[in-house]
Amino acid sequence: MSAKLTTAKVENFEAHIRKSYDGAFFELMVTHNLLVGSITELIWIIVKDRKQGAGTAIMRELCEFADRHAAAIKLTPASKGDNAATTSRARLIRFYKRFGFVADKRKPGEIVGVPTLIRKPQFTSGPLNQTLATA
Repeated sequence: MSAKLTTAKVENFEAHIRKSYDGAFFELMVTHNLLVGSITELIWIIVKDRKQGAGTAIMRELCEFADRHAAAIKLTPASKGDNAATTSRARLIRFYKRFGFVADKRKPGEIVGVPTLIRKPQFTSGPLNQTLATA
């Protein structure tokens, strides 16, 4: 496990993803909360060519990065009608669930809208590849 997740580490990781995956648009934001620790929020992930494995590879790297820094990942799946999204929200939710994302708990009385998904850090000895192979 690494030291506290910093903005510099997140920026370096973003640069690595952009360099490694040509045409990928990828943006993160990190927040620190005394009660839950670090939360990495996935703002954008858009890949040039869908169904070529780039999105899966990027998510695998993001999950491993978050796990190394004991950070949760939070995201709001887009929908075909949103900005650059090219698939349905339901399909994206199924995709994210493969990586261990679950629906974030709503507070009593909170207005239900677009679902927010969260993935808590996983502290397993094996690589994420083994987790995905059984999913």
